Amino acid sequence: MKHRDISMYMMSKVILPLALILLPAVVRSAPVTQVQMDAVGRLADYNGVALACRQFDEVKRIKQILIDNLPKRRELGQLFEDRTNESFVAFTGARKPCPSPAEFAEHVDEAAAALRQSFAQ
Repeated sequence: MKHRDISMYMMSKVILPLALILLPAVVRSAPVTQVQMDAVGRLADYNGVALACRQFDEVKRIKQILIDNLPKRRELGQLFEDRTNESFVAFTGARKPCPSPAEFAEHVDEAAAALRQSFAQ
């Protein structure tokens, strides 16, 4: 398999299960704020980079952060999926070097804290 085929396969193995977790039970609650959407989008951007860089432990960690902190809302799952795909394509197209695992984990930690804070309100 080519690198792109493997990456797309991995995306389908990660994104589809996450979408199935986040999408089915739409919970009636307050509307999602822009701050919350930005926080989900930021983690999705990191998820796309993690997939492109084959940092699968971070992909799993991001998925768990979302499961633990987000309400089950269709628009959040769709936003995460769309932004992950955009980030993956942009990162692989730019041919940037992958961040070090330690540096990347710090960025994910910061994004996770922002997500938790935005949904705690």
